[in-house]
Amino acid sequence: MAKNIVISGETLTGKTMVALAIAAKLRGDGYSVGYFKPIGQKSFDHGDESGDIDEDAAVMKEVLQLDVDLDSICPIVRKKSSYDEFIQIGHDELVQRIKSSYAKVAEGQDYILVEGTKAPWHLLHVGLSTPQIAKLLDASVICLFNFKEVTAIDDVLLDRDFFRQYGIEEIGVVLSMVPPMLRKAVEERISPFLEENGVKFLGTIYQRRELFSPTIREILRALEGEMITGEDRMDLLIDRFLIGAMAPENALKWFRRAKDKAVITSGDRSDICLAALETDTNLLILTGGMGPDIRTLSKAKEMNVPIMMTPHDTYTTGKRVDSIAGTVSVENKEKLAIVQKIVADALDLTGFDP
Repeated sequence: MAKNIVISGETLTGKTMVALAIAAKLRGDGYSVGYFKPIGQKSFDHGDESGDIDEDAAVMKEVLQLDVDLDSICPIVRKKSSYDEFIQIGHDELVQRIKSSYAKVAEGQDYILVEGTKAPWHLLHVGLSTPQIAKLLDASVICLFNFKEVTAIDDVLLDRDFFRQYGIEEIGVVLSMVPPMLRKAVEERISPFLEENGVKFLGTIYQRRELFSPTIREILRALEGEMITGEDRMDLLIDRFLIGAMAPENALKWFRRAKDKAVITSGDRSDICLAALETDTNLLILTGGMGPDIRTLSKAKEMNVPIMMTPHDTYTTGKRVDSIAGTVSVENKEKLAIVQKIVADALDLTGFDP
């Protein structure tokens, strides 16, 4: 019978990255490892007319080379209307779907890595929050937290108590996106404090561009875009996204403060485009399906700055790029290998009994 490890955390804490690293470690120790995401979210990239597909499930299936269909790896795919649909379907039927799919995924495996819901309390209304799923599958739990400042320690203790309500007495904790300046505080004070308060501290993932900054290639996929220039710079990393919707003289002040950035603006805002190109800009993203004018195109080529055009409006574009920080894609093998190594080196599973 497979041992289950639930990986919990809010969106963009790095759950899939940690799952990949743990899978690599366990396989290196000679174990067979599967992956299960009971409740996913419809992907803007992989969904098609034949059905809705979760992005993480698609990535994990390919990277781990799992011989199981995606409908079993992720049996329930959440959409905007799913809250009402789940209430109508009911807890019992949803649980039955999860159990039957899990049986297929777990067959012949030593370990199953189970990715939790988009936040630990998500789907509590139908009894399918992450601690409830962990209890259902008799799983050990690893919780991830974005720890950009020390106040996030309260989030850790809140999750500890939430999981205890459902019979999960101990959780392992990984602090993610930690600024390097907090290293001393984490090692000398926060880690011991958590251990003293019933939490198994498993490691720290510090902020690194290789982990959390998407490439132009990944942004292109997310935005269903088209490259106008810069096809030879697709693996360039983007650290920040700025939306240019103000007067160019005001925009210039903000643009000068950010390096390695992408500027998102309407295709007809040549004034914003030219202002962005006067600063350290790695990418121009033009929204609304409108391409650049001749001045912008000429300046971008001169500065060797890629231009991407997307059919989406500026608001939708901003939402989409926000959702891809810290994600991984199978196309970028080099980044995938780097992510697995960095995260694996950051984790210490000694003493954590899955």
